[in-house]
Amino acid sequence: MHYFIGKNQDNHAPISNGNCLAWIQQYDVGCRPVDKISQLFFKYFDMSSSLLNDPGSYVLVKDHNEKVWYDPYGIVQEKLGQIGEIVSLDHTQYVNGFGIYEVVSHKGNTVVRTKTWAPPNRNAMIRSIEVKTLRSNPSEATIYPVVHLQNIVQRINHTFISRISENQWLATTVFPVEKGISGNIAKAVTGSQTTIFEHSLLPVPLVFTTPPQHIPGRQFSEPIYQIFATGTSKEAALQELASTLKDIRKSEQTTMQAWQAWHKQTINIGPLSPELNYFWRVSNTLAKMSLQSDGTPIIIGFKPYQGNVWIRDSLWITTTLALAHHLDDAVRALYATLSYLKKRPDGNFYFAYNVVTRLPNEHAFENDTTGLILYGIWQVWSVVSDDQIIDDLWPIISQSTNWILSNRDASGLILPDAGIWETFGPHLGERFEHMTWTSAISAFGLMKAAEMADKMSKHEKAAQFRQGAVQLIEAIAKHNVHNGIVTRSMETSLLDSSVTLFFSEFPIFPSQWLKPTLEAIQKRLEDPLLGGIWRHESLTTEEGDLKPWTGPTFWVGEAFLIAQHQHEAWKYFDHNYQNSAFCGLLPELLYSRGRPRGIAMPSYSQSGVIRSLLLYRNRFEKK
Repeated sequence: MHYFIGKNQDNHAPISNGNCLAWIQQYDVGCRPVDKISQLFFKYFDMSSSLLNDPGSYVLVKDHNEKVWYDPYGIVQEKLGQIGEIVSLDHTQYVNGFGIYEVVSHKGNTVVRTKTWAPPNRNAMIRSIEVKTLRSNPSEATIYPVVHLQNIVQRINHTFISRISENQWLATTVFPVEKGISGNIAKAVTGSQTTIFEHSLLPVPLVFTTPPQHIPGRQFSEPIYQIFATGTSKEAALQELASTLKDIRKSEQTTMQAWQAWHKQTINIGPLSPELNYFWRVSNTLAKMSLQSDGTPIIIGFKPYQGNVWIRDSLWITTTLALAHHLDDAVRALYATLSYLKKRPDGNFYFAYNVVTRLPNEHAFENDTTGLILYGIWQVWSVVSDDQIIDDLWPIISQSTNWILSNRDASGLILPDAGIWETFGPHLGERFEHMTWTSAISAFGLMKAAEMADKMSKHEKAAQFRQGAVQLIEAIAKHNVHNGIVTRSMETSLLDSSVTLFFSEFPIFPSQWLKPTLEAIQKRLEDPLLGGIWRHESLTTEEGDLKPWTGPTFWVGEAFLIAQHQHEAWKYFDHNYQNSAFCGLLPELLYSRGRPRGIAMPSYSQSGVIRSLLLYRNRFEKK
């Protein structure tokens, strides 16, 4: 089952260069097909930094040989009205899997191609718009880029300036442009008399009229460029706009070359099919795009969680970048992520933070943070081979290990919490449990902390860490494993797919637990209709939870690789690929009517592509 990205309106295909972020959306409210920039963000990719007003920015086109407008919203009311088919979305892709997003769509005989990119090292976003005819007949067309601004505080010729906050300004124009009109869209594009509406406190629709474009037949017309430039002041935004316009015709090529150079750093994955090669490149691209200018990795395409730093997710992106050999990015991401850490009253660290306030944004109680931090530091250090990382971060390593060793109860396990799934706990009528995930990731973190301690000649500490890890695994074996099946917690025999990670990504469980655990998970967590793996069994969480999740499906596939069952592994990997959007993005899960939730989550979905292909290569291709 394939779907476009927007059938859940919280899903977006992102474009970013670390300074600016654009959300591209293919379906609007009510699943209306439309190719638009849904939102722009500057500096902080937080919902509070939204630059556009709903419904964002899109394009209208008048083919002068046709009676029907390319008009997804039915805005134009002319004599013949909006007869004809709806807008058809023909093709979406990240060009070559890199950081330029392309959409081809048509209505009637009018074909529109847009490309959207963020030029390297600029606070700007560019969209090119080209047209041709479906029947390949020569024609002439006028393109009308539309943008809904939050306000207009000033216009300078055909440049319009919007102020979002004290240090967020947006300057926008189109090149080449004949005029820009704010106010009634339908009147602006049909040449009717228009009352200009500009107000610094109210949302304003803005329409640009461009010179008529010659359509040569089979080829697309010359591109029209729509530019969004941002800055911390009006002057900075205008300067950014001027600099971007100066090289506008070379910008797409320059951006593509920058992405090509970045991808050359990527580890050589070996030969892949064209489809897998595209998924590999897109997934690396999305991991890079999740990095803000200071290196902080965040979720970038999922509206409810936009602009938050989760330690687990950010470290997952960070370590994925390290494994793919984007070493500079991984180091910056590690330091940026850990700079957010604030201690809870019990000495552990909070789990989630807002990127603007840098304050905790907690909605769950999870004790796995310290184990994840130790893993993240070790993984980057082990790949980069720079002991300065350990030296710089030893206070955090020490705090994390001390907390783990001091927060086990009489069972030998880490104190009860929500485990890996943050939507579990008393706020949903569930008691916290001695979760297998929490104790296991803590044990793995201690083992890796021991390696780092040995490197610093802290051998007594290393022995202490190893002893603590062994004791945690022994406690798991005693309380959380039944007939070789690893269960969710000490309190229940229910299953949790996250335990499979401790055979693959965090190999710390005995191999004799692997087969019975996988057999139980296949029997009880594999969706009987859709395939794929549920993340857990009988937890009270949000709507749609008993559906296959991308992460657990990758994890179970990886566990099958460890078990030397290549065919079974690819059954699960292919399940995820078959449920991708046309542009190659994977969902977090599917909701009940087949709608995806959480597209563009490089921590959870796209990282699964990178990590599973690397594991497959290491287990099979190198033999």
